[in-house]
Amino acid sequence: MGGIDLKGIGLYLRRYLLLIFGVTSIILLLVACQKTASESSHNHESSSQVRHQSAVKTPTKQRRHTAGNQKNSNTIISKLKRQTKTQLKYVAFGDSLTVGLFADTEPQDFAHQFANQLQKETGKTIQLTKVAQVGKTVANLALPQVRSVIAQQPDVVTIEFGTNDAVGGTDAATLDRFRADLTAVVEQLQQGTQAQLILMTTWSPANGPYVANDQAFDTQIKAVAATHHVPVVDMHQIWGTDTSVTGPSGKRIPDFAQWGPRDNFHPNQTGHDLIARQLAQIIQQ
Repeated sequence: MGGIDLKGIGLYLRRYLLLIFGVTSIILLLVACQKTASESSHNHESSSQVRHQSAVKTPTKQRRHTAGNQKNSNTIISKLKRQTKTQLKYVAFGDSLTVGLFADTEPQDFAHQFANQLQKETGKTIQLTKVAQVGKTVANLALPQVRSVIAQQPDVVTIEFGTNDAVGGTDAATLDRFRADLTAVVEQLQQGTQAQLILMTTWSPANGPYVANDQAFDTQIKAVAATHHVPVVDMHQIWGTDTSVTGPSGKRIPDFAQWGPRDNFHPNQTGHDLIARQLAQIIQQ
């Protein structure tokens, strides 16, 4: 028997170890490549998610911005501004308050102040016409004269009645008749014109004798406004607790001299200023 070939065995073992090492290296390389690919895919997905989230957020902001623009574009003043005509007609329809009693001068009454505000806000010339008489009501002025208002084809109409009506009592029949008459006036104006109507509630001094009556009539005015989608100026918010908006009596005002001196019932200049301010707020709605 020959001796063991140790040299041959060593060569064989060395080749075997080299094979094992090569296979192991390949396996490790494949594992490393797989891990890199997985991380790259994860990063890509994360990046896509971030981009997607950003894409979601941007339309949300845009929607809020668009909604805000739409809201602003639907205000009364924005609608008036969009009209192509360069002159707008404003009719002040009412009783002694609309006549102007008892501002310091007629050009300082609420109707003139509101006309000036309309001109400032729209950039258009405002033609103010008053259809108003002292002591009148819906029944004896608004209904008979509504067609004359329609004939002017106004763009804005303030409707200020109820103060004198309230003197007649608050029984159910009286209130029903007032509401029906005011409804008829509003409906005729809505059907016969494209005007923006603004209803106004009653006026009284805070300690006046007809406060309860005024509140009953105000309820009817607000009901008509709600039914016909007409904004309403609540003048009770002005005179309800503030005695400084009427009087003091005794001063004779040249523009209203035919109606005697200023009394403690009608709005003074402060009262007219506050009414005009409420109207200015309404047109921003």
